[in-house]
Amino acid sequence: MTRIKHCYPINHRPANLRERKEYYSGLDIGPMMQWFYNRPEGLRLPILHLDPGNETGYIRSKYKDEAGKLLFFRISKFEELKEWLIDFLPEDLYYDRNLYKDPEKCMGCSKRGKDCIGCSGLIGQELMFDIDPENIDCPNCGTLEDRVKGASMFKFCYICFNKAIEHTINLYDYLYNEEYERISVVYSGRGFHIYIEDDDSLYMNFVERKNFVKTIKEKGFGIDPWVTEGEARLARVPFSLNGMVSKICRPIEIREIKNLDFWRSRLFVPSFI
Repeated sequence: MTRIKHCYPINHRPANLRERKEYYSGLDIGPMMQWFYNRPEGLRLPILHLDPGNETGYIRSKYKDEAGKLLFFRISKFEELKEWLIDFLPEDLYYDRNLYKDPEKCMGCSKRGKDCIGCSGLIGQELMFDIDPENIDCPNCGTLEDRVKGASMFKFCYICFNKAIEHTINLYDYLYNEEYERISVVYSGRGFHIYIEDDDSLYMNFVERKNFVKTIKEKGFGIDPWVTEGEARLARVPFSLNGMVSKICRPIEIREIKNLDFWRSRLFVPSFI
């Protein structure tokens, strides 16, 4: 499998299989379990997806036939998840933000994904904003279009990462002023995810989501529109390893964001770095 060339800032690099094993063997599953316990009821044991190594090319030999795929599964308890992680040593771990009437039935649907929109089996979706440095124009890295045309669409640097921090703070404040009461933030390893947890937000229809995105984009926030509009339904699992850059995805407090050392602190940097 040909590895895709990516451009990373200092102290960011892909994690190899040995390093993923070290991380997941020592993972305390408790904080991850607690984070999901605080999600809406239908997401406390969500449909999970793992990437065996499609971007880096680091895939366990026994799963080489799974290259190019996102593998999805459900667990009955979180202790089972650690077994999956140690077995597959995934590059990335995601969960499905959709709320389904019957998750087991939807798992077996060949059209699950973009075709969920408009399906009677879909009852809602967790509302999330994804702010990544590559979605923000940067004097050093250029625009997203420049990145796509160049060595890597994932290229980012200290400048655009700090811009992502400012966008996250400002978007959080905007949402708070719009009278959303329950807002949380997660560091994804490259950027930030903002969740609106007010109950009404779960049941916004997809026209309302698109209109909301239009408003947010007009105000200049560097979000990934597909995530908030609902077409991109996956989100990185907190406390999992972002194997593309060897950083730990972790919930954070917005008031602390400027004081956190995302590139050096052991809260976010695994011990193998």
